[in-house]
Amino acid sequence: MKWAAAAVLWLLALGTQIAPADGFIRLGKTAANGRTTVERLAVDAYIAQVLAGEGQPKASDAAREALAITARTFALANRNRHRSEGFDLCDTTHCQVLRPATAATTRAAQATSGRVLLHQGQPAFVFYSAWCGGQTELASQVWPGAIDYADDPSFEDEACEDEPEWTSEVRAADIESALRLAGLSGSRVRDLRVLARSKSDRVSRLRVDGFTPPEISGHEFRMAMGRVAGWQSIKSTAFEVDRADGGYRFRGRGYGHGVGLCVVGAGRRAARGASAEEILKFYFPGLTIGVSTTGSPSTSTTVPEPRRDGLALTLPAAEERERAALAGLIRKTTDDIVKATGVTAPSLRVIVHPTVDSFGRATGQSWWMSGATSGTLIDLQPIAILRQQGQLERTVRREIAHALLDAALAKRPAWVREGAAMYFSSPGTRHDARGTRHEARGTVRCPGDSEILRPISAGAQRDASARAEACFARGIAEGKRWNEIR
Repeated sequence: MKWAAAAVLWLLALGTQIAPADGFIRLGKTAANGRTTVERLAVDAYIAQVLAGEGQPKASDAAREALAITARTFALANRNRHRSEGFDLCDTTHCQVLRPATAATTRAAQATSGRVLLHQGQPAFVFYSAWCGGQTELASQVWPGAIDYADDPSFEDEACEDEPEWTSEVRAADIESALRLAGLSGSRVRDLRVLARSKSDRVSRLRVDGFTPPEISGHEFRMAMGRVAGWQSIKSTAFEVDRADGGYRFRGRGYGHGVGLCVVGAGRRAARGASAEEILKFYFPGLTIGVSTTGSPSTSTTVPEPRRDGLALTLPAAEERERAALAGLIRKTTDDIVKATGVTAPSLRVIVHPTVDSFGRATGQSWWMSGATSGTLIDLQPIAILRQQGQLERTVRREIAHALLDAALAKRPAWVREGAAMYFSSPGTRHDARGTRHEARGTVRCPGDSEILRPISAGAQRDASARAEACFARGIAEGKRWNEIR
């Protein structure tokens, strides 16, 4: 690792200021009945509760302060993650888990007030896990397309190497339910085996005989298993798997994805006398510490007002040559959907981002998402990336459909809005005056709100969107108008 260069950058960045915002987090709190309420918390009060939920109860001040800076950075970098739902962050493992603050967690939050980890002057997309198992992992190995800030692919964390291994036995029925949740189709697992591992020896791909597609990433598998059988069932992807009576036996190390700061390792380092800054320099050697005067960065983008034709289109300089073609696609799609549904076209603001990082900061969406819409504002990944993926036209059509139709479907389940957008976004389709396109065949389970709004993986997101479209098409086939489907 380039420790000397990192140290110089670290020192130069001390005192760096982040543009102020309102200094609050709008927290979406999910109740037992599934309803979400929004609470407005000062950033430091929010961080104190995150430390209570994510940190070690008996950690030293230095370990808590290191986690406080990391958690604050995560919160501010991902602040737009739930903007379409009317809040910034949720209180589940999808974002950060909260518990009632204690005197110790409040002290750590206040002691680090405003301090964050920076990359090129902006809060970095950082992560942390409970226990890395003695070996850290690259973000891109867990979430394809994620940003890797470290120079090394992964590195040993001797501070937590002597933690005991974990074992668990999982029923085949639970594995089958998890695979279906992750977007695979099938009824019975005939065999489950490791196909590939990352350089940190974590499972990167699994073979699942009996399901389609027959492979799944280790991270998607663990996340789906956590939702079905509990997070203790498979604590990390650093595991071995063998058959057992009625299911499979897993043996592994670590708890969590292993990316970024290791909570157990940070605690051990603090116990040896390391400061919060020294802990962070170990886990994030490519980042620097900066100070925000209000505890919240500005992630807004200046967007020009719509022109007379109702479209404001912002493109990076490198893709300016795409303006005419993209504007033409936007206008044609708008006209098609207006004709099919009878809605009045609003003024649209469309931003094409220059990088995946820029898109993530503006929307809070995962790297696998190609576009995001909030009201009449549409954010798109770089055109070159969308074209490379073969997703440019479909993405533009889907996001325009959301911008035109979501307001009329605002009080419906999330699958109705996604289903309508998917249904009306397919190029080359014909709709009659009722919006009829085709008849959905077979039985399909409509996805729940969490499957649409908080997918566990790219595969799960695609599966949920496809089922939403099928459910919407079924409603149309039953004779309902597009705005009557519930």
